[in-house]
Amino acid sequence: MTDAQGWTLLGMVGVLLSVIGGLIVNQVHLLRGYLDARFMGLESAVDARFDGVDRRLDHLDRDVQALIRDRFDRD
Repeated sequence: MTDAQGWTLLGMVGVLLSVIGGLIVNQVHLLRGYLDARFMGLESAVDARFDGVDRRLDHLDRDVQALIRDRFDRD
């Protein structure tokens, strides 16, 4: 192999590695955006469920307090 062919081959390997690196970075960036969107949707769904549980517990607390007042505050 001549000197020019060696430098050409070395240049092609460098370009190929640069392209592969760029593709990997791009795919990681796309995957991160996808996962962020998925977790944001999941976070809002979990928040909605916790709000529902919190409302139920508030109602339960009110009902238990009413029962306690009914049973123990009789004079």
